[in-house]
Amino acid sequence: MDACEDEIEQLDVRAKWPDEALDFTPWLAENLHMLGDAIGLRLGFIQREVPVGPYFLDIKAKEVDGGAIVAIENQLEMTDLHHLGQLLTYATGCEAQTAIWVAPYFGYEHAQALHRLNEWTKDCIRFYGVKVEVVKQAGGDPMPRFRKVVWPGGWCKEATLPPGEIDPQKTKYDEFFRPLLAKLHGKYFEEKPVFFFGHTGRMFCSNLNPGIRYAVEMNRDSAWVILNIYMNEKESTKGIFDTLEVGRAAIEQSIDADPAPDWHWLRHKNQNFSSICMRRDGSIDDPPEKLEETRAWMLDLLPKFKDVFHPRLTDILDST
Repeated sequence: MDACEDEIEQLDVRAKWPDEALDFTPWLAENLHMLGDAIGLRLGFIQREVPVGPYFLDIKAKEVDGGAIVAIENQLEMTDLHHLGQLLTYATGCEAQTAIWVAPYFGYEHAQALHRLNEWTKDCIRFYGVKVEVVKQAGGDPMPRFRKVVWPGGWCKEATLPPGEIDPQKTKYDEFFRPLLAKLHGKYFEEKPVFFFGHTGRMFCSNLNPGIRYAVEMNRDSAWVILNIYMNEKESTKGIFDTLEVGRAAIEQSIDADPAPDWHWLRHKNQNFSSICMRRDGSIDDPPEKLEETRAWMLDLLPKFKDVFHPRLTDILDST
């Protein structure tokens, strides 16, 4: 760039891509050349949301020169152990020879793990860590860019957060969700909760099928209670959603909520997941009393979601 670095403003990545799955992953799939330029590879798109057992790889690509399979795991939050495990699982499941982890911030320990994996695996598989940023030059529009953090034979520690540093925003979410999950796990949900939408949400997988998930999320200006449907095949996902939507009126009438329910039935035609959600205003930066009110709202509604949807989902799955 022509401007000096101190003349460039770095923006929150969610200013360009509010939602990771709906905004960033599709954009990245269409702009793999930018990612490839950052790490010195020519990348060709193959498929998004590739099933790996009960899970889904964000993007499956290939190296244009040679045809090696590339597994790409992306997120819009600071790196975490959950996504590191996903990267390893997906790369193994699709027999990738290159694994790329894209995130706006890389924790020291996670970058170190990628670096060590490159030392251990040698020529079997190559691991890359790549920062995604959104920057703005004075008078210009926000522009995305990628910066190489970890690559075979190298690690830019200056682009990595210091050892032990924890994203303070992530800590806020942990503190918000911890008492909620403690009350739900074991009493209403047998499975342990896991991260959902990076660290901004938590979800419980249904014992009916791991593709049926009950979740809560807090994003920049909204709090959500969610039934997420994410089956191995898109047709199965949409079939379950469509069957549930036939009974939409009865479902909405059977769940009381305060404030008045704000329902969102999101089929996501071009995605491999669908969601049925209830929303209210809220932010992780709200004062403590407001956070407690939002947490109580989630605690009230998530069991109601299970009570209403579980028998319907049982009938649907039994009939397929």
